[in-house]
Amino acid sequence: MRAFVVFILSCASVFGGDTGLRVVTTALTNAETGAVHTRDVFMRDAQTNLVRDTLTEAGVMPMRIQKLYHNGVFIGNYEANKYMPGTLHIQAGIQYSVRLDFGHSNELRGVVIGTGAVIGTKDDILDMFTCTNGLLYPVETVSTQQFNKLLSDRSPTWSNTALEPTATAPSVSTNK
Repeated sequence: MRAFVVFILSCASVFGGDTGLRVVTTALTNAETGAVHTRDVFMRDAQTNLVRDTLTEAGVMPMRIQKLYHNGVFIGNYEANKYMPGTLHIQAGIQYSVRLDFGHSNELRGVVIGTGAVIGTKDDILDMFTCTNGLLYPVETVSTQQFNKLLSDRSPTWSNTALEPTATAPSVSTNK
């Protein structure tokens, strides 16, 4: 006889400063095998942002799949299992850029989703995820907005039709 138990672990704001970001965690437990399947669904402004499925058997994690979304649109999977520490699969045909940030020992530190899917267009950051011990977490909206402001203050604006910056360099006089 198989016994399954489902628990809603939490349904609250993930970060105190970002009231639009919520997480719902559910866990299914198989009492016979001791396997636990945990699902964390992160939502930003009522749209799916990240879905993390983790399977644990006898205290060991044989599989974890983290599905990334922006405004409810599927972007790709970040998968890890006991044979591969991490693989990112990007959805074909998406209209976003996806950038990865790796640490010195090749561990994933973050994922950035931007608007720059077309070369030569301005690449605004739409979504950011930090990574700790292989677990992705959405970054607060206010932090993403602050990062975009920082980038716009420091870099030229790229035109939509050419690979040349629209900001011009100061002229230098060659008269002696």
